[in-house]
Parts: sequence; C-alpha cells; structure tokens
Amino acid sequence: MLKLMFQRATRSARTGSLLIAASLAVLFASPVHSSELDKFNPATTDPELFRIAVRHSERLEVPEKGVKMLVVMTDRKNGRVLKEKKVFLQKTTATADAAKLANSQNGLVSIYRIPDRQISKIRALQAKFLTLPETRRDEIAGSLSIDVTGCKLDPDDTGQMLISTFLKSSEFSDFVALATDYDLRNVPSGDLATNADPVRPCR
Repeated sequence: MLKLMFQRATRSARTGSLLIAASLAVLFASPVHSSELDKFNPATTDPELFRIAVRHSERLEVPEKGVKMLVVMTDRKNGRVLKEKKVFLQKTTATADAAKLANSQNGLVSIYRIPDRQISKIRALQAKFLTLPETRRDEIAGSLSIDVTGCKLDPDDTGQMLISTFLKSSEFSDFVALATDYDLRNVPSGDLATNADPVRPCR
C-alpha cells in the first residue's frame, strides 16, 4: 500500500521558485508516523478531485501558471528516473472553499486543480503503475511536489511573507493543511547567498 510523508516548505534556489506546498514523498513502507495525510494515495486518488489551496499575503502575487505539480518515478536501486511529468495547475472559482480557508492575516486564497486535458494522462500513468507486478512496484520510488512561484509587489517589502498550503483529494472530505503560516523568508542558512531576499520583486 502506498503511504506518504511530507516535509516542511522550502525554497528552491535552483528553479528560483517557492516550494511552498511541501514535498509529498511516496513511500512503499510503513510511515514513521500516522496522520490524516496517510490516507492520500497518489496511485489511486482521483485526479479530477485533486485540489491545492494557497493562502498568502496580499503583498505577494502568484502569476498565471505559477503553480505546477511535478510527479517523478525513480528506480530505488540506482536512482534512475523512470518517468517524470510536469503539470501546470489551473486556478478555479471555488469561492466557497476559498472563504473557508481565509483568515484576517492572509487575505488571499486561491484554489488550483489539474486541467481537464491532463486528467486522462494522469489516470493513464496511475493505471500503468498499478498493472505492474507487486515486486516491481516495490522497486519504484515516487514523489509528488507542488511548486508555487511568487513575487512581492513592493520591491522594498522586507516584512514577514506568511503563506499556507492545503491539499484536498478524493480521500478527504475537506482540505488538509500541508504548511500553515510559513514565512517564505525563513530560509535555512546556506540555502541562499547571505542577505539575499528569497522573495523577488515582481517585474
């Protein structure tokens, strides 16, 4: 049975984007802890119901095609990439869901989904994996990550830039928090050059 673990949000200096929805790493062994997120199964979840919610400050802008999902399948033995798929998520008009996740500190909430044209491709990828012999499936590691690219509207803005991310899928009746009120400027030492601002100004 597929299980997952998730890590705290980090910034990707390589891509220049903000990996704020956390990294959902698919595991094929028992998880080290149990949580609501353990119900999520990337191999069987319905991609049509997959949603990511992003709650952020009005001082931060997420551009069109600023949210993407990356699915990577690798060989556990040698780390070779077997399959990689990148999908740009599409903003929805789920105003009721957005209203439920809003709070006074971070006024903007956007909901994203997998575009209709990509749903059949995701289902085909799931089906291909599930038809493999169980012994072969155990040899494959997978990861699903959400990248969100953001920029600050005021170039001189140096204050906290809090952001929260949530996941909703066919396994959940409501959104489940991935990262709550994470400060994008809380970057571990060594990740970026000294004094460099991880949140770039909009151009």
